[in-house]
Amino acid sequence: MHDTAVDRERFPLFGGAGANIRPCAFWSTEPAEPPVRVGDRGPSNVLLSQNTNDPGTPLAGAEKMHRALGDRSRMVTTEQGGHGAYLLGANQCLNDAVTTYLTTGERPAEDLVCSSTPRRPADHQVSGRLRASGSSR
Repeated sequence: MHDTAVDRERFPLFGGAGANIRPCAFWSTEPAEPPVRVGDRGPSNVLLSQNTNDPGTPLAGAEKMHRALGDRSRMVTTEQGGHGAYLLGANQCLNDAVTTYLTTGERPAEDLVCSSTPRRPADHQVSGRLRASGSSR
């Protein structure tokens, strides 16, 4: 508890969440299952959504995962802060892309970079495919 309270003061942006890992990170027991290997082999049905300024899961980590998955994945990023992008922010471009994926299984044809300015759905919908109003990766 003491470490959590100290970290809340030292790191006000993310708080004491990182201090809570200490008890389980060093358990002396073996894992129940082997580590999962992430790679570019397997179904192409992965959609990553990411805020560019997420203090808990930085963009660099999402980009590394996206590279590891190769063409199996698409990534939708939005220029906003906070931890958690989908429905937690007002970015309609990202929210629509993720909702379409969750309800139909259809991913964007390419990676999307959604503007920080929330947009109406008509601003980024082209021929049934979601497109960002700004640049794409």
